[in-house]
Amino acid sequence: MKRKLGLVVLTLVMALSVGLTACSSTKEESTKDGKVELTPDGQEKKGKVTVMVYDRGLIPASEGTYDNNRWTKWIQENAPLEEVKFIVVPRTEAVQKMNMLFAAGEGPDVVANYEDITPFISKGQALEITDELLAKMPNYKKILDENPALQKLTTTNGKRYTVGTISPISPNHAAIIRADWLEKLNLSIPKTPEDLLAVAKAFADQDPDGNGKNDTYGLTLNSDSRRVLSHMFGYGNPDKYAIEDGKLTHVWDRIQDWLQYSKQIVDAKVVDPDFLLDKGDKALTDFTNGKVGIFLTGKLSQLNSPTFANFKKNNPTGKLDTFDLPATKYGTFSGYVNGGPSHVGFINAATKDPEAAARYINWLTDPKVSDFLVNGPDGVYKKRDAEGTVVVVDPEKNKIEYDYAADYSIIRTFDLTDDSVSPLANEYYNSYLKSSDPVLQEFGDLYYKMAQIVNKPGSIDPRKWQQTLPPLASDFLLKETNGLKAVDDLLSKSLAEPNVSAEQVIAEAKELWKKSGGEDVDAFYNDYYQKNKDDMLSPEDFENLKQEPELLPSAKGNSKIK
Repeated sequence: MKRKLGLVVLTLVMALSVGLTACSSTKEESTKDGKVELTPDGQEKKGKVTVMVYDRGLIPASEGTYDNNRWTKWIQENAPLEEVKFIVVPRTEAVQKMNMLFAAGEGPDVVANYEDITPFISKGQALEITDELLAKMPNYKKILDENPALQKLTTTNGKRYTVGTISPISPNHAAIIRADWLEKLNLSIPKTPEDLLAVAKAFADQDPDGNGKNDTYGLTLNSDSRRVLSHMFGYGNPDKYAIEDGKLTHVWDRIQDWLQYSKQIVDAKVVDPDFLLDKGDKALTDFTNGKVGIFLTGKLSQLNSPTFANFKKNNPTGKLDTFDLPATKYGTFSGYVNGGPSHVGFINAATKDPEAAARYINWLTDPKVSDFLVNGPDGVYKKRDAEGTVVVVDPEKNKIEYDYAADYSIIRTFDLTDDSVSPLANEYYNSYLKSSDPVLQEFGDLYYKMAQIVNKPGSIDPRKWQQTLPPLASDFLLKETNGLKAVDDLLSKSLAEPNVSAEQVIAEAKELWKKSGGEDVDAFYNDYYQKNKDDMLSPEDFENLKQEPELLPSAKGNSKIK
C-alpha cells in the first residue's frame, strides 16, 4: 500500500505586528520597552554570502526591489550571518544571466533556482558538498538521510554537488481550456490528439467569444506550450532520452511525431502566427484578455494564481477547466510537475567562504525558517484553521506584501513523514477554496483538478527521472551544447516551413547532432545508465510520492465540483 505523505503542522512563528519580526530557532528576550522580541538562539553571526533570487516582475514599487524589501530585511536580520546580499536574475532570462555572472566571476555564493544545474557542475562551477561540509548543515543532512530518492538525485559518481529538496507531487505545466467556449460550441473536453486539434480549430474559426470578429486563437504554441505538447509524446523537452529495450535512447521517433503534430497545428492556422517570437508574454496576454481557447502553460501553478485573477477580471463570465494530455502510442504523460526530489541549488565553487554558504543553507532548511518564509508571521498573511489548512487572511494585502516573495524559500524543508495532514490539500487547493474570495475559490477547484491529473497513477512526467543523468566533461558538454542548439534551432525554424516534412527535418537534425559529436554524448549517457541505473531516479520514485487529492469538509461547501 502506498505510503500516505503529509506535511507536519509546524508551530507558526508569532509576530509582534504586521512587520516581519520573527525568526527561527529562537529564544525570547525582553527589550527595553517591555515587548518580546525573537532573536537567534545562540547562533553567532559569522560570514557573508551572496544569494541568487529571481525577478518575476511581481513586486510593487511600494515594497522596494527584489534585493531590498521586507523579506530580504528579515533574512538579513535573522540569518546567522553578518551579511546576506541578493543577486537578482530575471526569471525569463535566468540561464543567460547566470552564465554571464559566472563567466565574469560574479556568480552568487548560493544559487537557489529551478534551472538545469548540470552545466555548472560540468564547468567546475559547483562546489562539491563533502561529508565534512555536509556535517555543517545538520538540518539539510537530516532531509537527505530520511529520503533515499533525494540521495540518488544529488549524488553523481559518489560525489555530491547540488542542494535538493523533496516535496509532494503538485501541478506545474497544465492544459487549460475555456469551458464556457466548449459549452457555447457544444464541444467536449479533448481526449485524443485529433480531438485536441479539432477543438482548437473550432475555437479559432467559430467566434467563441461572440464578438463577430475572427480574433481568437485555438491554442498557444509559444516555447512553454511546445514543451507541454512534447510531453504528450513522451519527449521530455529539452531532455531527449527514454529507456527503450533496456537502453537509454535518443528519442528521435518521438521528436518526429511531436514535430509532425505541431506542424499540423500551425498548418491549421489556429495559433498566433508570431508564436516563434513569443517568449511567453504574448501568449499570457492573449489568454488573460480572453483570446485563447487552450492555454498550455505553467502560469497557473501555485506560484502564479494572480494569472487566474487577471483572467477573471477581464472575463468575468469566463470559465476554465483542465484536462489530461491525450495519450499517444508512447503512453500517458503529464506536463512538468513540481515536487518529488528536485535540485534547488548549489554552492558556487569560487565562494570565498564555503562554511558561510553552508550556514545559510542549514538555516533555510530549519523547519521553522522554511515555514516562516513560506507563510509569513502567524495571522498576517496566512493562518492555520482547525483542519490544519493554511488560509489567506487578506488577499489584497498579500498581493502587495506577500505574493512576490515565493522564491526566497526555494531551498526549504518539507516534512513528508507525518500522516496527519495532506500537504497538497492544506497548502494549495483547500486553502483557496476556504478563502472568502470567490475568484480564489474558483481557482481552488481548477487547481484541485490539476492536482488530480498529476497524481494519477501511471501518468509520467518524462523529464523528471533524467535529473540524475551525470554532468558532462567540458569537451562532451561543448558537443551537447552545440548539438542541442543546432537541432533546436532547426526544429523551431521548421515549424514555420509548411513544405518541409517532419521526416526531412529529423533526418537533417540527426546529421547536425552527429556532426556536433552528439552521438558520443548519447553513448556516454547510455554507458553511464547501464552501470548506474540502480542508483538513478526512476519513474517509480515519483510514483511512490503521488497522493490522491482530497477536499476537506469545510472546503467542499465552496467547491462547485460535483
